[in-house]
Amino acid sequence: MSRGGALDSLTGLRFFAALHVVLFHFSWPYLGTAPEGFRNWVAAGYSAVGVFFVLSGFVLAWNYLDRDGHMETRPRAFLAARVARVYPVYLLTFLLSAPPTIAMSVAANGWVVAAGKLTVGGLSTLALVQAWVPRLALYWNPPAWSVAVEAVFYVLFPGLALGVLPRLRPSRLPVVMGVVWVLGLLPPLLFLALRPDGAGPVTAATGSTVLMVIKFNPLMRLPEFLFGVLLGWGFVRERADGAKKGSGAVLAFTGAALLVAAGVAGPLIPYPLMHNALLAPASGLLVYGLARGGGPLGWLLSRPLLVHLGGASYALYLLQYPLSEGFKALRQWVDLQSPVLVLALSVLASVAVHRYVETPFRSRVRKALQPWVDGESRVSARPVVPGA
Repeated sequence: MSRGGALDSLTGLRFFAALHVVLFHFSWPYLGTAPEGFRNWVAAGYSAVGVFFVLSGFVLAWNYLDRDGHMETRPRAFLAARVARVYPVYLLTFLLSAPPTIAMSVAANGWVVAAGKLTVGGLSTLALVQAWVPRLALYWNPPAWSVAVEAVFYVLFPGLALGVLPRLRPSRLPVVMGVVWVLGLLPPLLFLALRPDGAGPVTAATGSTVLMVIKFNPLMRLPEFLFGVLLGWGFVRERADGAKKGSGAVLAFTGAALLVAAGVAGPLIPYPLMHNALLAPASGLLVYGLARGGGPLGWLLSRPLLVHLGGASYALYLLQYPLSEGFKALRQWVDLQSPVLVLALSVLASVAVHRYVETPFRSRVRKALQPWVDGESRVSARPVVPGA
């Protein structure tokens, strides 16, 4: 079984990371008179996905690894828990995204061509493989590309605990984390050096296929997840050795300050670096500091309301596209020009989905997958027959 230790401040952090992404995607029409620093920070909201990748690795390590790097849960039980966690809301938002996706595809291609594109795009999205194909990564429900990336991380995680972490000397952990971070920086650095797409500024709107591979391919984002796993394992060892919480205030504040400062300075930082692994150490400082207590910031993020909103952050993240399309369709009848109103409605919708879809269906999916999980136990318990 997993350790199941709740780190409430990390749950609260999830809400603000999701909110940053939502503001990046949908607040541009309302920021014309906002201070430049705030506009820059919102424009860097794409970088919050990297926070999620580091946080995901850290939380999985905390929940599932022991002091020696072994998993405390069998692989099938782990994977079943992951499927039950992510797929109900993922499927719901896939269905909610279908009407605008179909309408836009038909309008752009006609029914015949659109049928083929919709079939390929829909099936790849349902199978969580769209992030492997650059032109499909954002095709159906655009934010869902990161869930497809996380699915690869989930598949790889048991292997890390089986063959990699137990063989890694803890004294080398900082060096390995540094190497992993550099590996995450190499693809965007090479892109900036070689510029295979030609000259010109590189921004979020750049449509280069090579850049899309760097941004969305699971292997390109794997170093950020591994960074979080290694950091989380270090935290597991620290707690197992008797270290107490309460010394993370400076770390958490420093990590948060670096992330905010990088966002405010966003136009000065090359976009590919900002999008991928550049901020992983800052995210790590924030996550690790919060896990150790976090001081005033940890206290704030662990307030019950923020923890509740953090629990609904996954729904908020995946609902942003279908909700935005729904708001556009309603504007001919209802005035939805206020960004505060749109954001409030989005948060309320995410809380409802978390309560009435994510939470109950998580239990149902785990129950449905239990025979498959039990099959692993029976196979592992089967006696070895000499000569078989």
